Amino acid sequence: MHNLRNEWYNNIVINNDISMFLDEEFESTFQFGRKLCLEKLPFGICQNIVINNKRSQTVDELMETYKESDKINFEKMFDDNDKVLLKSTVFVSSNESQSFFYKWQRHRRMWWRKFSPNPGRYSLSDIKTNSNNIQTVEIVAKYPWQDEIVETLTLYPSCNNLTIKDQQFKEGKKTIQAHNVVSEVSLTSLFLNTICDAYDQSAYKGISRTLLRFHRKLAPYRISFAISTSTYSLIPELSDLALYLTKQLRANQVSTLYIPSSSKLSLEAQWRQYDEMGIPYNIILNENTLKNGICLMRSRDTTLKEQVHVADITKYVEQLFKSY
Repeated sequence: MHNLRNEWYNNIVINNDISMFLDEEFESTFQFGRKLCLEKLPFGICQNIVINNKRSQTVDELMETYKESDKINFEKMFDDNDKVLLKSTVFVSSNESQSFFYKWQRHRRMWWRKFSPNPGRYSLSDIKTNSNNIQTVEIVAKYPWQDEIVETLTLYPSCNNLTIKDQQFKEGKKTIQAHNVVSEVSLTSLFLNTICDAYDQSAYKGISRTLLRFHRKLAPYRISFAISTSTYSLIPELSDLALYLTKQLRANQVSTLYIPSSSKLSLEAQWRQYDEMGIPYNIILNENTLKNGICLMRSRDTTLKEQVHVADITKYVEQLFKSY
């Protein structure tokens, strides 16, 4: 969930051509952004809104709700006391708002597809326009049980939080009314959708294999270690090497998982465990590693293995994740 929030922030704020400002208080942030941008459009506001629920349902109440309906709803799966709404508001010229709205739809749909092992799952709904000329479109994820709404995009002709005067800008000698395009994503829905989207159950060597195909940037752990040896006396030495490499990778900001007890499992059992966790790569240390420094790096998605020298692991992993 932390990684998802970071990637949303990077897309909306960091990797955006438009100046986006983090909201502490909406109106004051708007005035700050307006002044800093010399009262020129476009610019926007990015918010993390905590929605407080008055009362949480008990587990029994939730189960009764699901007995009444076969449908799954991401928002109701977790009855959190505090839900987080990731919201962005972009103020644009009324002359360009329609074209920006279409562009923003494509931009956000591409973001969902970028992190998905099933990019074709995501599509845009038809645009709905109400009596107040407010246009709404939804990004939908298609699942066997039903279509899930993962993001809502809305084009408003005005902002209710601001006065009409505040929303008037100069464009040359003309005075124009700012329209605003709002994107809303529930962090709970984002989290559950990522898990459902990544879940896969496929056959490997004739055996059913369950795994989570998390994108490399979203996986809680990017690297794990497996120890493979038939010589019991070598396990402490291989464990020390795994711990040393773990510390090196973590020092380079690579989230790494090393479980000392995994050496008691077979190699296939270790892989099964890490695949279920959604870890993209597993580094295998064996007797040959102690002799020549060569270890194997196994891909979760392809199950293929490649040779890497232990001295090059940190640089290799860094390039691997940087180029993706």
